[in-house]
Amino acid sequence: MLKSLKVCLTLFVFISVLSCKNTIPIEKNQYLLWSNDFKGNKTFTDEDLISILPFSQRANTRPLNLPITPKVWWYNIGKRNFNNEKHLEKLKSRKNKLDLIQKSEKPKAEKIEKLLKKIDRSEQSLNEGVAWFWRNVGEKQVLIRESEIVETENKLKKFLVDKGFRDAEVKGGLTFPFNSNQASLSFLINENEPYLVDSVIYVSKDDSLINYLNRNKENSLMKRGDRLDLSVVQSEKARLEQILKSEGYFEFNQKYLSHGVSNASGSEDEFKRIKRGNLILEVILPNNSNFHQKYRLSEVVFKTFDPNTSLAANSKIDTVDLDGVRFISLNNVIPIDKVRKHILTSPKEFYNINAISSTQQQLSYFNQFAFASTQVKKVGTELLSLEYFAPLLQKYTLGISPGINNIYSDGSTFFGFGVPVSIISRNKFRKLETIELSARASYEGQPSPLNAGNSAIRGSLELGLNLNLTLPDLWPFKFNNAFRLKNPRTIMGLGYSYSEPFWGQRQNFKINSNYSIQLSKYKTLFFSLLDVNLINTLYAQNESGREFYNSLLSLAAEGNNLKVTFDPQFVSSINANYIYNNQNLSKAFSSSKFLRIFVESGGTVLNLLSNKDRIGFVESTFPLSGNTESTDSLRSYFRFLKLNIDARKNINLSKSSSYAFRVNLGLVNPYGKNRSLPYDKNFFIGGSNSVRAWAPRTLGTGSALADTTGTGATIPQPGDVLLESSIEYRKRLFHFAGEIQMAAFLDAGNIWKWHQQVAPNKKDAANFSPTRFMKEIALGTGLGIRWDLEYFLFRFDWGIKVFDPSRSEGERFVLDEFTFRRRNRYGLTWNFGIGYPF
Repeated sequence: MLKSLKVCLTLFVFISVLSCKNTIPIEKNQYLLWSNDFKGNKTFTDEDLISILPFSQRANTRPLNLPITPKVWWYNIGKRNFNNEKHLEKLKSRKNKLDLIQKSEKPKAEKIEKLLKKIDRSEQSLNEGVAWFWRNVGEKQVLIRESEIVETENKLKKFLVDKGFRDAEVKGGLTFPFNSNQASLSFLINENEPYLVDSVIYVSKDDSLINYLNRNKENSLMKRGDRLDLSVVQSEKARLEQILKSEGYFEFNQKYLSHGVSNASGSEDEFKRIKRGNLILEVILPNNSNFHQKYRLSEVVFKTFDPNTSLAANSKIDTVDLDGVRFISLNNVIPIDKVRKHILTSPKEFYNINAISSTQQQLSYFNQFAFASTQVKKVGTELLSLEYFAPLLQKYTLGISPGINNIYSDGSTFFGFGVPVSIISRNKFRKLETIELSARASYEGQPSPLNAGNSAIRGSLELGLNLNLTLPDLWPFKFNNAFRLKNPRTIMGLGYSYSEPFWGQRQNFKINSNYSIQLSKYKTLFFSLLDVNLINTLYAQNESGREFYNSLLSLAAEGNNLKVTFDPQFVSSINANYIYNNQNLSKAFSSSKFLRIFVESGGTVLNLLSNKDRIGFVESTFPLSGNTESTDSLRSYFRFLKLNIDARKNINLSKSSSYAFRVNLGLVNPYGKNRSLPYDKNFFIGGSNSVRAWAPRTLGTGSALADTTGTGATIPQPGDVLLESSIEYRKRLFHFAGEIQMAAFLDAGNIWKWHQQVAPNKKDAANFSPTRFMKEIALGTGLGIRWDLEYFLFRFDWGIKVFDPSRSEGERFVLDEFTFRRRNRYGLTWNFGIGYPF
């Protein structure tokens, strides 16, 4: 522990020294800007106010607010080592290459665009005297003059005035907390009382137009008692524009909307005294007109090609009219009756921008069109022509992505490879369907979960074939019209896989039908009426196979149903999944909610049969191997009911920080004769998306000791009852080729068995008990680092055990046993993940 602290302290001093070096010369009356300080601000955070400052007055990044600026050091390294002549030659070479491409017979737009970006980077490098890499990972040292503060004061005051604090006062100045060269830019904010809105009033000489606005007044973004915030006023104007454009006012825009504030007496002095008034939104009339013109659609045209591209010589243009919409397609390839149901505009109707944008969204749901755009033209004083352009995607798509992987275990490394191939066919049967045929052949390392035999890792041949059919409706139900605008989907799939692990052979046949409906923008319903897996297994009759099988039997006797994973089995279920999710992935720290409710009934059909443990048709059609030496000759069947509720909430604290909460509850009752579940239907806990102080699937069950292999490795612990919760603080630190974030977390939870266990070491310990479970909640804490590259977020979390329920009561608090030693039970548990944990 002491050694680790010394290393951290040495590293801190080293970075501090380097961060203070390599500064650039300072001119007279110029200072190094060390920090931005605000005092007196109550409504707005420091981060809100810093965002108003010009970049030239924002202090350099200091990780964790430590007195170091490493990014300035990195920038200055690049500046000192910049080779001007080398970059001039590079710029000249890129310009020559661009000139040659532009003069070629067939210039490629993609190459030209890439070269233009590179040229722009080279020019920026020459202007600043720093290469692109060092500009990206570093920061230019911020210098400030006292004369620059007045303009910033005015900017801050304008911000406060626009936010409703019209009497706000701002006073800025420089302070020197360390020395005469390093300055802090400080602002004293006096917000004073805000100005409030009594009511919102719409005014216009066009009475019919005002009627539309008053009809939607209850949805106004500005309410009585709100601050007179100009950003909200602008949003309200945008809302009103959208309303009128959905009522036929094609040419209406915000330039016809003006705003002001008044009161019943019309006295400006009284308005300033009481700081309250009515927000007046006036609709201005066009020049030389007493009203705003409404427009109807004279025609609606749908084209399945881009008119800006040349067509193939053998293309045949077909024109068909259906319910007033003219369809112009190539070679008559689309089912216009299906598409027509999703076009929400028709001739003679008033222009409606909401219906047009909804139609574009509906077209994107089909996954058949490259894009969906529109063009609207005036064809008369009151008429418009509306055209949709939706070019079809390629009919066939082939994908091949071979890869190499390696597995490391107990000092051994195994290199394997896999070749997945997929073929996608679109609209083959003119039902707007998608057919995907995928195959995979691989030879990969497979670690033995029980370390059977002499080697921990064996090679395993795996072959797989899947066929999926996706339809843009709920086939074969007749109530499709009720959900036609809810992005209905039917996915029917067939699959087969074959593998040869070291312990035998395994075949898996599967068939499923899945449906989905997007109930609203944030709500989606998934359900499956058929989900069947038939698995045939043959244990090897060699030494490794027998040893592996005997280990499974030993675990089963102790209550761990890992054996079920490998046995022959028939698994069938019906399930439904409801999801509410308003998370905005582009705004990592925004407030949001997530709720998932999953219900499943397994082996339901068995309840209708006299024999609850076998299905005669399955046994006769898919008999097990005829090998009489096979260890197991019976197929396992399962009956169970399952419920899982996963709720999450993010609470925004600032532009760069938030709290995230999660509660995950699960309950499954394996009421079949074998009182067990298929392996993947169990609950597991521990790992990068769970209680992070425990390795994946190793926590539980209850207060019983986890099952282990002969070498001491923990075997995955399946459970029937799940209680899990987490709280996490997230904070953006700085930019380094992406956003670097930190997190501090606290995780709690455990899993239990539904039924009492017979093994002596698990009795009254592994099963769920209302009187005991609170004492068996595991607790872990830790810190994490995240690297957000926009498209991917890499996550590294280090968990520490705080409360271990597998120990005797009175000894379960284990935080004081924490150590940095590797492979220690109470050391750091490292987790890697893609994306946030929840």
